Amino acid sequence: MLSDIKYYLTISFPTLSILFLIFINIFVSNNFFDFGQLFVFQAIFFWILYTPKLLPLYIILIAGILQDIIYLSPIGSTALIFLLLVFLFDKYNKLFLEPSFVDLFTTFIILFIIGTIAFWGLNSFINLSFLPLRINLVYEILLNLFFFPVNYFVLHIFYKKLNLEIKKYKRNV
Repeated sequence: MLSDIKYYLTISFPTLSILFLIFINIFVSNNFFDFGQLFVFQAIFFWILYTPKLLPLYIILIAGILQDIIYLSPIGSTALIFLLLVFLFDKYNKLFLEPSFVDLFTTFIILFIIGTIAFWGLNSFINLSFLPLRINLVYEILLNLFFFPVNYFVLHIFYKKLNLEIKKYKRNV
């Protein structure tokens, strides 16, 4: 029984880490600075890269909807952007067998900027007018680009410590 609990907690770690980043973002944005709604994409990017079987699309949809509720944005807009970014990353990921960290970081930068612009465009479309471009948007991009390597290495440590290789959990998930 205890081994089953450990097993399920281990395979749910990607989902738990995404939820943790959502709540960290709430705490930090209320007290210090705002990472923006796409902050959680850092964890989604990492887990889609290393353990895509442990992070199904419905978890990404739920995370996006939760972000929309927290930020009071149109329901489904963040989830749609997350799905777009996952689709684009999936297309990119098939081009390279073993990308280096620099390749991954560059990919994250490009995808994050595309996601930010798409999110602004989608919200402008929903509001039927161009929303103003705020300087906070640039700060959000820079903060996320600065903290991506930190989150990547922390998540990579958990990935190695929890031994979350795809082969190990493929049959049960």
